[in-house]
Amino acid sequence: LFMQASRFHVGRVIKEINRNFYIDHLLNSAKHKANDIDQIILAHYIILRAEDIASEEIIPKRKF
Repeated sequence: LFMQASRFHVGRVIKEINRNFYIDHLLNSAKHKANDIDQIILAHYIILRAEDIASEEIIPKRKF
């Protein structure tokens, strides 16, 4: 599985979490992936949200 998210996307997610902002359906997916193990729910959420942010970006095509 190839990740589109970079450290910048992860940084944006950390800023959201610090503001207590979570997206419910991604948090529920993270809980499911983590089998409700509290210690890893946050890690799964960060990955899912970072990928979500990365997928929303439009990357301009470069001309050579």
